Amino acid sequence: MKFSHIGILCVTSLALSACSFTPREQAEGSFEYTNKKLIEPLAPAPGKQVPQPTHHFAVPDTNVEGAVGKRINVISPVLVRATAAGSRPNDRMGVTAVDFSELEGMDDLPSFTWQEIKDTLARKNVGIVDEVEQQRLTTDWVGERLEVGEDELEVLIERRYVVMLDVPEHRRLVTLEVNMMDKRESGPGRGILPAGVSDTNAEATLLNSMINEIAVRQQGIFKAAEEAAVVNVEPTFNDEGFPAYTIDIGFDEAWPLMAAVLENLGFEIDDLNQSSGMYYTNYLKDTGFSLAFWNSRNKGKLDLPDGDYQINVKGDGSDTTITILNDDGQPLSAADIDRLYGPVAAEIRRRSAL
Repeated sequence: MKFSHIGILCVTSLALSACSFTPREQAEGSFEYTNKKLIEPLAPAPGKQVPQPTHHFAVPDTNVEGAVGKRINVISPVLVRATAAGSRPNDRMGVTAVDFSELEGMDDLPSFTWQEIKDTLARKNVGIVDEVEQQRLTTDWVGERLEVGEDELEVLIERRYVVMLDVPEHRRLVTLEVNMMDKRESGPGRGILPAGVSDTNAEATLLNSMINEIAVRQQGIFKAAEEAAVVNVEPTFNDEGFPAYTIDIGFDEAWPLMAAVLENLGFEIDDLNQSSGMYYTNYLKDTGFSLAFWNSRNKGKLDLPDGDYQINVKGDGSDTTITILNDDGQPLSAADIDRLYGPVAAEIRRRSAL
């Protein structure tokens, strides 16, 4: 009887857990706090009076907009990825946008950006309902089919977007913004998924696809803009007087180029900060025996001790310096820069010619 009783408890527990399925987008737990009301002030007893009230701990009245409690979407947000040269996420709160700067070889940044927006939508088979050239367009419905809930119910989520391009008078900068303007759901799973983050993620995903399209097309511009397909590399000194390499391309081109150069030389990039022009890397000259699908890291090609290194990329629109610092933050010596010049320059030239 004891065994049977435990079995019944287990079956009951499983049944209860199955009934309490929670979508991954939805927060779990008790949400009783959403129903709490403010307590009325104390009433004094007959012939008594309460102390003069203060407002130090008063809870102000609020007009809540958006989801509350279990309707809050807790799924991780999709970040705007500024993968194109000259791009950076817009710093305004609550908008899904990216800023682009004009690069060498671009005759008309707004026109170029607008065409890539339309090419991205065409490639994704997204129709355009209306358009104001180089200012604003409205997409047709963009559908996404999902299976939601414990019973894997199908839901079709359709969204319409407004894509806006903000162009200042000088036309050397543009801001590209994507906003969801309308949404509808249909199917058995309608209404199960909480809104909020998923809609913002959809905006960011569409914007990222446009940024990627621009990044791909930029490569053709870079090649056409260079009279020679080879970047000149010279051992020299940076503006602080430290030994470095100078390359005759601007920072916007040098920054993404150096990522590929470092990896092919044997550096593993652990972190990066484009605003400070810093790659944080680890160098390992001999990676040991490994099959390609176990370890894709390139074997080190430099006569350099294993360890952590910081690679500082600093420049303007025409020239860039590359400074290598060891794990103590000290730049390599002029002798080291001269000794490593051959393989470093060869890899920079090779990658720039691709």
